[in-house]
Amino acid sequence: MTEQAQSATSTPSGRARPWVHFLVASGILAFTFLSWNWVIAAMHWVTRKEAVPWPPAVRVDSQCHLESFPDVCGPFVLAGDGELEGQVDGKPDGEVIIKDDVLESLRINTTRDKMNLPQRKSNWYMARIYRDTRVQSSADPRRFWRLEIYYYTGGLDKIPHVPERCLVAGGATLVPALTGGVSLRADGPVPWNGLVPFRRTGYEISDRLRLNTKQYVQYYTFSLNGHPEDLWEKVRLRLNDPRVRHCYFAKIQFAPLGEVASLTEMDHAAQEFVDNTMPAILSMLPMPQDMERLRSGGAASP
Repeated sequence: MTEQAQSATSTPSGRARPWVHFLVASGILAFTFLSWNWVIAAMHWVTRKEAVPWPPAVRVDSQCHLESFPDVCGPFVLAGDGELEGQVDGKPDGEVIIKDDVLESLRINTTRDKMNLPQRKSNWYMARIYRDTRVQSSADPRRFWRLEIYYYTGGLDKIPHVPERCLVAGGATLVPALTGGVSLRADGPVPWNGLVPFRRTGYEISDRLRLNTKQYVQYYTFSLNGHPEDLWEKVRLRLNDPRVRHCYFAKIQFAPLGEVASLTEMDHAAQEFVDNTMPAILSMLPMPQDMERLRSGGAASP
């Protein structure tokens, strides 16, 4: 190498000039970027999830609140005006409207949701309290039931909002003896036409002096692209699968408002609640055949 060429690439001390290192690093980054893009294209992977449109039965208001769920599901009816709060205001007590700051933490009614509402592709929620008309005693823990559905689509999510986390964050204590998997029968379309895996979460709440402790249970499962799944870890893993372009998940959660007297009786009552509400719940959610039509380039619902 001539003295002139050497002086162009080296400092007086013989070290390479900084811009040479920059060019080498830029070349490596460019090669890595192009190689990664080639891998993604060759494997037919996706880096952005596409939203799944709602079924025809779904109607959602401007605040991403589900409006089309029936008020009567067999013997379970939406709690009426003054029935829970004792105050008549012209609105059914069973219709629970979540505050904006809580919706923000749930990532519902976001700017992206508002953009997707006209295309029927936004996230949405429903929270309601139903009364079992067969139960006459106000002291019976099975008289009132809270039902919640949270629908998420078109994005990656870490599934942070499950009872095991939220209850503890709210000051409750989990009860391992009441917590675990439980199978409940469902009479819906495939694959919701048999035993469906649910998670039962048991917890207790004490007063400040711990003089009185009451135990409660909640039940939940997920619809993951139309398939039942009770483990949030599997839902997260599937949502991050680069082979899946269209994705949604919905958390289906319900609970008796009363404290647990007998776990066996509560599980039996939970089965009856599922018997009467699950057909309506599933009509609000895309099923596997809808997802298959999306994958093949058709509409999600006929």
